[in-house]
Amino acid sequence: MTENLSFKRFFEDNRQPLALELVWEGNSPEREISSSKVNNPGLELAGFWEHFTAESIQILSRKEMNFLDGTSDRTFRSIFRKLFSYDIPCLIFVDDMDIDRRILRMARTENIPLLKSRLDSTEFMKEIGAYLYKEFAPRINIHGTLIDIYGVGVLVTGRSGIGKSEVALDLVERGHRLVADDVVNIEKASDNILMGYGEKLLQNTLEIRGVGIIDIRKAFGIRATRTRKRVELQIELVDWNQDENYERFGLDSETRPILDVDIPFIKLPIFPGKNITVIAEVIALNHLLKLVGEDPAKALQQKIRREIEMKNAGINDKIFDGDFE
Repeated sequence: MTENLSFKRFFEDNRQPLALELVWEGNSPEREISSSKVNNPGLELAGFWEHFTAESIQILSRKEMNFLDGTSDRTFRSIFRKLFSYDIPCLIFVDDMDIDRRILRMARTENIPLLKSRLDSTEFMKEIGAYLYKEFAPRINIHGTLIDIYGVGVLVTGRSGIGKSEVALDLVERGHRLVADDVVNIEKASDNILMGYGEKLLQNTLEIRGVGIIDIRKAFGIRATRTRKRVELQIELVDWNQDENYERFGLDSETRPILDVDIPFIKLPIFPGKNITVIAEVIALNHLLKLVGEDPAKALQQKIRREIEMKNAGINDKIFDGDFE
C-alpha cells in the first residue's frame, strides 16, 4: 500500500490518462498525496468547512465555478484564501475551463499547485478515483504460487520445498496458466476482491529444485501465463500426518482471511504417489460448482438422510441389485 504518493509521480502517471496540464507548479516537488479520496468542495464554497478533507486532491468543475462567478470579488477571494490556507495537495480544474487570474495569483502566493483537464467532471472523477484506489490499495506479499485453473485463481501455499512449483509446472503442462511463483503480490481491489500478480523480475518463471529457472512463457507459449488474476481459493500443501484428522466429507467449509477478505481454504496433505495436480483441478471444479449453487458434499448428506428416512419408514427404493448392461 502506498503511504504517500508524490505529486510528481501522480502528475507523470496521469498526464495523458487524465489529460492533465500543469498551470502552476508551486512547491509540487515536495508535495505528497496521502489520501485515496478526492474532494469536490461544494459545501465549503458555501461556507461549511467543518468536515473539509484538506489531505485530499481538490477538484473544481464548471458547476462550482458558475456558482463562484455570481459572488462578489471579496467573497470570491475569501473562499480561495480559506481553501489555500489548508495547504491542500493541489487544485484541479476540469471541464476544460480557463482559470481565473485571481485564483492563479493566490495559488502563487501560497505555493499551491494548479492543474487543469479537458475531461468532463464525471469522466475525470471516475478515472482519478480508480487510479488513487489502486495506488493506496492494501497490499501484502505471500510465499506461494498463483495459478489460473479453469478460470479460478488458486493460491498454492506450503513450506519451502514441499513442491508448490512442481505442482504449478504440471498444471501448466495440462493447459492451465501460471500467474506468479515464489512471491505472490496480493492487493485488495475492492471490499471483497483480491488481485494477485508476480514480481516483474520473476514474471513468467518457475524455479524447480534440481533443474533451475524455467521460462514458462518461452517453453509453453503465451497461453501458459497471465499477468494478474483474482485470488479465489487457497490450497495449503502439508506433509501427511497419520495422527491428524483431515476433512473427509467437505461439509465444513473453512476460510482464511487475506487482507480482511475471507478466502475458501483447503489443507491438502501430501505423500509420495499422491496426484496433487489432478486433485487441484478437482478442487477448482468443485469451487465452480459451489458458485452455481451445487455442493456435492451437501448433496450426498441429503441423499444419505433420505435413505435413512426411507428405511425407517420401511420403504425399499432399490431398483437394481447389479449392473446388467
